[in-house]
Amino acid sequence: MHPAPAPDAQRYHHLDAARALFMLLGIPFHASLAFAGGHWLVMSGAHDPLLSLIPPVLSDFRMPGFFVIAGFFAALLLERRSRGEWLKGRIERLGLPLTVGIATIVPVQAAILAHAPAGIVDGEATHDFLSHLWFLPVLILLCLLLSAVWPLVVRVRKVPVPGVITLGLGFAAYELALFALEHILHSDLSFLGGLVDLGRLAIYLPFFAVGVALRRSRALWARFSALDPAVPTIGLVALLLHVGLWQDQSRIGIALDLAFDGLASLCLTQTILALLVKIARRPSARIDRLVDASFTIYLLHHPVVVALAILCVWAALPPLLSWSAICLAAFVLPYAAHRVLRRSPLALWLFNGVRPKERGWGLLVRAREGAPA
Repeated sequence: MHPAPAPDAQRYHHLDAARALFMLLGIPFHASLAFAGGHWLVMSGAHDPLLSLIPPVLSDFRMPGFFVIAGFFAALLLERRSRGEWLKGRIERLGLPLTVGIATIVPVQAAILAHAPAGIVDGEATHDFLSHLWFLPVLILLCLLLSAVWPLVVRVRKVPVPGVITLGLGFAAYELALFALEHILHSDLSFLGGLVDLGRLAIYLPFFAVGVALRRSRALWARFSALDPAVPTIGLVALLLHVGLWQDQSRIGIALDLAFDGLASLCLTQTILALLVKIARRPSARIDRLVDASFTIYLLHHPVVVALAILCVWAALPPLLSWSAICLAAFVLPYAAHRVLRRSPLALWLFNGVRPKERGWGLLVRAREGAPA
């Protein structure tokens, strides 16, 4: 394989947009869970037919797409740095926000849950010290794995690249294999309170690997950049079947659901990336602002969603109105917080893992020149 050609020597604007999109979709996803009729941190007791569609639809491609993008940028940075320097930077970039989030954001959320009216929340959720930050330790483990196998990766010169649909079918088979393995092992693969979650690691490893291959293979880059009508068609059909089987708890239903989920995940991720090549390939100040704020918004949105969901359920507001208000507030409030945080190099370092590039660690140090405003 060879590094894929960059459309821009400095920035992959459509991939930055995709990363922000996948992170920001966490807001409508989490906001819908309280009203979808399932078991979550906050439970309204309602089962809104429209909002109940959001979790299976967004879960199909949101985090898979995120890990594809993460794999691409991991390989891109690793090409430019030594493995030690790169890994140190990844640990800082991911581990510092994880530590700060566990120490500040998650306890605030636990306090909100602990003081909620009885019968609205899951009391056990107050003991989950990772919550929505689970993806950070998974990503750290994936970076450790990539660092270990990188000498082998760079030796690969040319391998056959399957079509997107064929690759999606491979992902479907992989999901079925994981399902079978889970029933064979009959054991919890999560350790240290979720800091080492081998189950999630296994689920997202192929998507991260596709991201790495996307950077290294010109052929795969070309296929993920082109919009083939057959791919979204098959992806949407698989998504509909996945949604239809979402509540089926039989073994056959779960197996089929996972297979359609694997196929739809890859097809829809490729479709979104190909669409963004067309509409977000050039610099945009508005998109840059969202890209700049997306990580902070994701870190901070979850306690906002939990608090407002409790309030809406307590006030017996209509589910769709509640969801809309929660989505708006869970974007605006964390975005405003990010605008404050980014004025402080220390705050930006703690919550985003971005090392300060200027002198001054005061609370209101001016944002550095050239950063998105």
